[in-house]
Amino acid sequence: MKKNKGFTLIELLVTMVIIGILSSILFLGSRAEEKKLVLMRAAYVLTQDLREIQEMAMGAGEVSCNGDVTHSFGVYFHRVTLPDSYLIFADCNDNQHKESKEVLREVKLGEGLRIQHIAPPPVALNIVFVPPDPMVYINGVESGAEGTISIWLEADPTRTKTIKINSAGRIEME
Repeated sequence: MKKNKGFTLIELLVTMVIIGILSSILFLGSRAEEKKLVLMRAAYVLTQDLREIQEMAMGAGEVSCNGDVTHSFGVYFHRVTLPDSYLIFADCNDNQHKESKEVLREVKLGEGLRIQHIAPPPVALNIVFVPPDPMVYINGVESGAEGTISIWLEADPTRTKTIKINSAGRIEME
């Protein structure tokens, strides 16, 4: 009697097909999860930047502006010119708005992400922290205002993260 040692061609093909199907399912699932992680990371970075600016104002951080020293800092969003980034700035002339010479850095979101402020309704949104408390100015208004910023995936607008900041300085992410 002969003993066959090995696999038949059909057994090998079936095994390879099963491995291919499982690999493709795993690969497609990981791409969706990767996009969710990129969105979450961008929302956390924005939240951390807002808290950092708030702490700079509370800690009496200083920036020299044309010979003057300022302790007020803010973040600037613009729906049209900055759809995938935002600016961190020093409020040199204490007008609670960004001027072009005051920009400390621009923060770009990851590829395929978009950012838009929902409230208040103007095209641009300025959030400025003024020491010592710090007081929060949202588009130049000190009390009663709330800023809402939304980050979403360009390929899937149903996946969004929302960051809210109120005039008391409370920052929350949904």
